[in-house]
Amino acid sequence: MKPLTLGLALVTLCACAEQSGPNNYKCDEEIASITDINEEQATLSFQQESFLLSRQVSASGVKYSNDTVLFWSKGPEAMLILRGKKYHCALAQ
Repeated sequence: MKPLTLGLALVTLCACAEQSGPNNYKCDEEIASITDINEEQATLSFQQESFLLSRQVSASGVKYSNDTVLFWSKGPEAMLILRGKKYHCALAQ
C-alpha cells in the first residue's frame, strides 16, 4: 500500500510542477504578469488583457511571443513589445 501512496504523491507533485509563477514585472509604471503553462507556453497578463504566448528559440534569456506580443526576459530585466509599442521591464519586488 505504501508504494501506491508514494506513487500517487509523486504524480501529484509532477502535475503541480508543470505550471509556475506568476512572475510580475514593472513595465513603464504598469505591471505585467507572466505564468509558465508548460515548457512551451506561457500566459501574459498586461493592461487588463491576457495573451497566450509560445516559447521561442533564444540565445540568451527566455523569449515568448505570438502575433501581437513579444516578451523577452533575462535575469531581473525584460522587454515587452505589444502591438509595436516597446516597454522596458524590471522584476517587481
